[in-house]
Amino acid sequence: MTANVNEDLKDAILGNPVGRAFAIIGDAWTQLILRDAFFGAHRFSDWRDNLGLPRSVLVERLQRLVSAGLLEPRVRPGRTRAEYGLTPMGLDLFGVSVIQGQWERLYAPEPYRSRYAIVFFDRDTGRRVQFAVLDRPGGKPIDPRRITYKPGPGIGQRLEPMSSRRRRRIKTAAGSSPMMERSVEIIGDYWSAAILSATFFRLRRFDEFSEALDIASNILTDRLNRFVANGILERRPYQDGPIRFEYRLTAAGRALHPAIMAVFGWSERWLCDFENPPMKLIDRETGKRITPVVCDANTGIPAEAKRIRWEREALHTAVRR
Repeated sequence: MTANVNEDLKDAILGNPVGRAFAIIGDAWTQLILRDAFFGAHRFSDWRDNLGLPRSVLVERLQRLVSAGLLEPRVRPGRTRAEYGLTPMGLDLFGVSVIQGQWERLYAPEPYRSRYAIVFFDRDTGRRVQFAVLDRPGGKPIDPRRITYKPGPGIGQRLEPMSSRRRRRIKTAAGSSPMMERSVEIIGDYWSAAILSATFFRLRRFDEFSEALDIASNILTDRLNRFVANGILERRPYQDGPIRFEYRLTAAGRALHPAIMAVFGWSERWLCDFENPPMKLIDRETGKRITPVVCDANTGIPAEAKRIRWEREALHTAVRR
C-alpha cells in the first residue's frame, strides 16, 4: 500500500523552521546540556557529574554547540581552563526549555512529577511569572486550529541532523536540574521530532510517515511504538483483513504543540531570514503572520533567562492547583 504524500508536504514537514532547529538541537544530550546551562552549569565537570555522560560524548556535544553558536568558551582571569557560557542565541532557547518543563509538570508520570513542580519569578520585581507561547510579543496564545502556513524560499532545503540516534537511558544525579527529562526521552532525537511534527500536519498512517520523512522502517516502527508506550499517540484500526492501524495524538500529544511552536519561533529568529523564512505561519481568520515567542503570560514580554529565577514548589501545592 502506497501513501499519497506530495513533495510540497514533504518539504513543509522537513524544511520548515522546526526541522532546521532539530537538525541542531534534536539530540537528547544536547538538550540536557543546554537545560543544565540555564540552571548554572558552565564547567565540563558540571555536566559530567549531573548527566553521567562519557567524556568523549560530552566533548563532542560541547564542540558542536560551540560550532552552532549556542555556547562560547570563556577563560576567566587567572585561570587556564575554559568554561562555557550561553550566547544570545543559546539564551533564547530558555523559553523552549520552560515550555517543555510545563508540559512535563502536567504529563510526567508519578512519582517524577514532583521534579517539575517549580515556579519562576522576575528577578527585579519578585513577581511570579507564568509562561505561554504567544503569536507575537504582546499578542495572544496560539490556537492550533487557526494556523495555516505559506511556504517561502528555501523550504526544500533540509539540514542533516546532528545525531539521529537515541541516547541510552542513564539515571542522572539526584540533585540535577528539573525539567525536560521526560520530554527529552520522548522527542530527544531528530526522527522523533520529525514524526511528531508530521502528526501536526495530520499524517496518521505508517505509510504516510514513511513516504513523507524518507525514514527507515525499523526506525519509524521504534519511534511510533515509543510514542504509543509513552501516551503521546494511540493506535486506532482503520482497516480489517489485514488489520492496519493509524496513529492519532492523545491529549498529552496535542499538549506538545506549544513546545513545537516555541522551537519554530526560535528557529525563525536565529536560523532563518526572519522576513523571508522557509515557512510563515498565518492566522486563518485574520490573515496576519504568526511569529511564535515564549512570553510572560501576564505582560506579553518575551522570556529572558537572565531576568528569571526559579524555586522548587511543594508537591502538595502543585497538585492542589
